[in-house]
Amino acid sequence: MAKSRVPRIRAGIYDAEDMAAMESAIEAVCSELGIGRSDRKTRERVAGHVMRSWADGRRMPLNLVQAGLDGGTPLNA
Repeated sequence: MAKSRVPRIRAGIYDAEDMAAMESAIEAVCSELGIGRSDRKTRERVAGHVMRSWADGRRMPLNLVQAGLDGGTPLNA
């Protein structure tokens, strides 16, 4: 079985507001980097970084987006 490159996240339960904040950051990053919905691997990597930022207490929208950018790879890089 292949190992996932998504960072391990501490177990947690998120309410609808938490999920909306993380989803918004993930979608912003994917849109900015041109990551399509079909690129599940990259989207999961971005989501993992956003979720790690949330778990570590860095929950401001710009922190979440920056964490996602750190996990994404631009298409033209």
